[in-house]
Amino acid sequence: MQRHPARVTRAQHRRLPLRPRLGPIAGDAEKDRQAGVSRAAKPRWSPEHSPEVLMLSHRHLSLALLACSLVACGGAYASRARTRYVASHGLLPRPAEIRVDDFLADYPEAVADPAPHAAGISVEGARAAWAAESSEPLFVVQTVVRGRNPDVRPPMAMMFVVDRSGSMRESDKMTYVRQALHRLVDQLDPRDRVGVTAFDDYAEVILPVTSVQEGARLHAAIDRLQPRGATNLSHGLQVGYAALAQQPASHLRRVVLLTDAVANVGDTDMQRIAGWAARGDAEGIRLSAIGVGLDHRDDVLVEMSEQGRGNHYFLDSPQEITRVFEREVHGMLEDVADGVHLTFTPAPGVEVVRVEGAASEPRGAHWQADVGRLGATQHRTVLWTLRGVDPLDRTPTVGRFTLDFTDMRSHEPTRLENDAPVFVVSDVAEGTVARNSAVAWMARDLRRVSELARAGQHGEAQERLDRVRAVVGAVSAARPADRELARDLGMLEDFAEALARHTGQPVRRLRARIRVDVEG
Repeated sequence: MQRHPARVTRAQHRRLPLRPRLGPIAGDAEKDRQAGVSRAAKPRWSPEHSPEVLMLSHRHLSLALLACSLVACGGAYASRARTRYVASHGLLPRPAEIRVDDFLADYPEAVADPAPHAAGISVEGARAAWAAESSEPLFVVQTVVRGRNPDVRPPMAMMFVVDRSGSMRESDKMTYVRQALHRLVDQLDPRDRVGVTAFDDYAEVILPVTSVQEGARLHAAIDRLQPRGATNLSHGLQVGYAALAQQPASHLRRVVLLTDAVANVGDTDMQRIAGWAARGDAEGIRLSAIGVGLDHRDDVLVEMSEQGRGNHYFLDSPQEITRVFEREVHGMLEDVADGVHLTFTPAPGVEVVRVEGAASEPRGAHWQADVGRLGATQHRTVLWTLRGVDPLDRTPTVGRFTLDFTDMRSHEPTRLENDAPVFVVSDVAEGTVARNSAVAWMARDLRRVSELARAGQHGEAQERLDRVRAVVGAVSAARPADRELARDLGMLEDFAEALARHTGQPVRRLRARIRVDVEG
């Protein structure tokens, strides 16, 4: 499958083969995988077990999309890991913590380097119509905006600002943090420099910024982090930023904050705390905010990431720091494009139903999605659900996409346009639009399940969760090599356990058959 880069003549697309798939979707898929049992070889579906029979067509992908667009910060990745972590502890995440934009951004995308441009766009489409939700055929266009590959990465100067307050003793949070920092230090380049600031009732630099070649000193400083006292988050940021400001601007300067963000002494005003990130960004010091623990203040870290235009993660295991490192070090520390926004001008007769993946609004005859700032290799996925597209057209012209941004090297404004016909994915296993549609729907429905459960509407919550488990299971079965989707399928089983615990009802084991209609 090919995608359409901006200003590139559309290549001839071969017709993808239609491969029928027939098999059950088991609610306990995670147990099947652990036992090494093939779901296709272990059919369990029967009418008395199945809440519904799902139809998944190669030409009419049965994927429901979001009813609304949920806005998150431009570099937020925390929501998916946070949802997974909370559900694994038998609890329902708070609705506000489940953000569609984060889920989409956290999934990898194999998009070509847009060089020589600082950013570029790729486009693919798929049918997306649930008979139960729409009486008309809908169409989804996926646009992926991606920053160019970095050249040679400059050396980094990092300051770990670590919460060592008493609340970090709970649920082994400090153990997670220490293990994660040891892993991160071991992956840095010999040219890099790292320091450690710790805060409880007050903040102190326990290790000035020093070369990572002095690994023994760095690891010893990390091992000295022990939980105690209260949480003076504001002072921790103040001291950490001040220490890093003394490093040369030739280094990529980054504050890496690890905290549960439960500020209870010093300045506890969220806006003023977040203001430290904004001031640091103005001085060229970026923020990576990493939340830990069941009781962490997600809203504080989201606000800090928005004001500091940095990135926001959640550490659900020490191993997760590797994913953070890959995003932060392998390219994303170099900002390549700023003021990035994507404008869609629909073709005559085409109407935008909804937009997911970025803050968006209609502007006359156009729709604009604000992407913000892009780092090297960073991507943002935006899904556009449309009506008025011919359901039989294999390469429909849906309109024109215009990408505007400022190149942060040349400081020149740039505009790229893409009005090529959209290639329609006809197999769930091809491309990523079908998968991402399912992921967006999953995030929307999990948020709604959490709302319904808290409102005591347990029956509707269970029905929604059963439906999203079946659909994500169907897409996962069609994409057996997609580890991230399989991971979320396991998370949905944890979510089912958490809902059962919340409602006092036994877990309903989902049994649903997926029938593929290759005739469309």
